[in-house]
Amino acid sequence: MTEITAYYIDDDQKSGNAERYQNRLARDPEFHCRLIPPPKWDELQEIITAGPDLFLIDYDLSLVQADNTKADYRGSTLAAEIRHRLPDCPIVLVTRQSIIEKLDPRTKRQIQQHVQPCDELVLKDDLDEQLDETRRMLVALTQGFKQLAHSAKDWNSLGQTLNASPAEKIALREAAPPLKDGEWIVTESSDWIRHTVLDYPGVLYDAINAATRLGIGLDAFQEEEVQKTFNSARYDGIFAPSDGRWWKTRVFRSAEDFIRKQGVQGPINKAFREAFLKGFGRELNVATCIWDHAPIADWVCFILNEPVKLKHSLRYYPDSRPSIMDPARVSFRAIREQGKFREELLDSEGSEILKEIEKLSEP
Repeated sequence: MTEITAYYIDDDQKSGNAERYQNRLARDPEFHCRLIPPPKWDELQEIITAGPDLFLIDYDLSLVQADNTKADYRGSTLAAEIRHRLPDCPIVLVTRQSIIEKLDPRTKRQIQQHVQPCDELVLKDDLDEQLDETRRMLVALTQGFKQLAHSAKDWNSLGQTLNASPAEKIALREAAPPLKDGEWIVTESSDWIRHTVLDYPGVLYDAINAATRLGIGLDAFQEEEVQKTFNSARYDGIFAPSDGRWWKTRVFRSAEDFIRKQGVQGPINKAFREAFLKGFGRELNVATCIWDHAPIADWVCFILNEPVKLKHSLRYYPDSRPSIMDPARVSFRAIREQGKFREELLDSEGSEILKEIEKLSEP
């Protein structure tokens, strides 16, 4: 990777924890991390002028410093000022889950959904327990911002950063990109790519959605021969996540080509397994429904992130995803387990069926 310089602003200069996180991040010789105490406002411009590639900012900033002073602002306030002065630089808030839980619901939601002037939230526990994954995310975020900053600000250039084909650009255009008079800015486009295009299945699929639409289990999709079959469908554009994404249309096209070469006919979610058996001499695990534990599941439950049959799920409205994305559905299993299920997010048809679902015996 290209060398990255991150400025890590944290008020915990005495316990050694902030220094430990700094050193852990800097274990990669190309990830340079400088630890800085909360600056006074008249010191901030010097930091801005230094031009780091990435800011990591502790949210709380309430501890007394060595000079017996403490910051009179929170990390989100500092992030807003940095965003104003250095608009194309990524900003990540760093905090503990215990701090988030103490916040009022509105502030908590703003931070978790990146509504406040930050681009990602990193829990300090992740710097201990998921260091490599967290650093990869920070690197991808930083490199993505740099690529956007150096791109022309028209729609065609934005599509090129995703390595989208002409047909895929049309699909992406229907995913509500943040254009104004045909142009875009870095922060809004970054958020759209990472939290709409990459998060919602429809233009791209993650592994569980791709596997389910092929009629196979997640473990089967991750097998080497299967991955090779869909290598050309793998997303390799800006902000590509480490767990992978695949272009929906390319997945279906690759599956259809493979099925046809094996002389098999039928719908993809049945024919692909048959074609694989014919081509490689062994069976792939089938996509099994989370409700009745039987094949073939053809959708993914929004809450449980597990395969489910359409007939054993209801339409669900948990977010404002663009209409080109696959609609969210909630499985009978998630409904019965209550937990995160919210009845008010069903449509009128789903609400009418709900009582009947609650009466069903376990399959």
